[in-house]
Amino acid sequence: MAPPPHCYEGFVEVRGLRDQSCRRRWAGLRGATLCFYGAPREQQPLELLDLDELVGVQKEGGALVLQLRDQKVTLKADSVQAQEMWRGFILTMAKMELPTDLELLPGHLFQLSEALRQERENRRRARSVGTTAVPPLPSCFFDVSRAEAERLLERNAGGGSVVLRPGGHGQGFSISTRQVLSGAALLKHYRVLSVGDGFLVDVDTPHHCSSLDEVVQYFVKQSKGGLQPLQREYSMRLEFVEADAKSSEVTRRPCKPPPCPPRPPAHPHGAAPPAQAPPPLLPKPKATPQHAVREGAGSPPSSAPHPTPRRVPLLPHGHSAADITEELAQKLMVRRALNED
Repeated sequence: MAPPPHCYEGFVEVRGLRDQSCRRRWAGLRGATLCFYGAPREQQPLELLDLDELVGVQKEGGALVLQLRDQKVTLKADSVQAQEMWRGFILTMAKMELPTDLELLPGHLFQLSEALRQERENRRRARSVGTTAVPPLPSCFFDVSRAEAERLLERNAGGGSVVLRPGGHGQGFSISTRQVLSGAALLKHYRVLSVGDGFLVDVDTPHHCSSLDEVVQYFVKQSKGGLQPLQREYSMRLEFVEADAKSSEVTRRPCKPPPCPPRPPAHPHGAAPPAQAPPPLLPKPKATPQHAVREGAGSPPSSAPHPTPRRVPLLPHGHSAADITEELAQKLMVRRALNED
């Protein structure tokens, strides 16, 4: 994938990138990254300069002195006008605002304002899409500092030798590696700059990658498999930490699994266990008189059958209740007399 175009480019003489020798390079400004090439049509830059670390730009001896946090770079263009354009573009991309002391024509100032507008739009779009602006992070990414990455690689010497972490220079990422040569540990750290929709590995010959996975694989391929990404380890044993209140001694104990429920006994020949009989149905409780009265007051009549009333025998025709009582009394007297005899 081809890197995005430069907002400004041209030949310059640069000193102070890797050493104090002066070299003629084709320079191109892409966002806050200044790229240096051996020729105008080259795609991979030879050296990179991160302008996020820029402290200031000064004019000295017909050249521009770029003061960064940890280095000083001298830049000299072919003409005074081109050098002033370089100063304007470098300050604009580093500070995200137009300098007020530029000695340029209105057309050049308009070119600067358009480049600033485009860069603001690119950054706004990157913020609006959130995490989609950066490809998914590889499994060897750890949110640690440089010192923490060194300790992490040392503790997990057998699990990998490459860690991808946040960049210590404010933006982008960093790669930390650890190798053991003749019994001695060799630790290295490399900058990975975010450029457009890709990444640039800041090495002797900067390499452009379209994803962070490709960045990690670049180190694996360049080392011929000697470097491998550090894999996250997951514990296969559940344990907890317990501290003794008296001695303050900390011990690790395995967590016991919960007891399993008892299994039903196995039946011969794979026969299914006999089906259990359903529980007997309990008789429904009979309604009490109070319950019957309560149901009858305002509730619909129950569908349960009512008890049959006892039949009362009718009196014979022409007899009254008094006659029947006197007749029964006489029969009772006769039966008592027979019993006495």
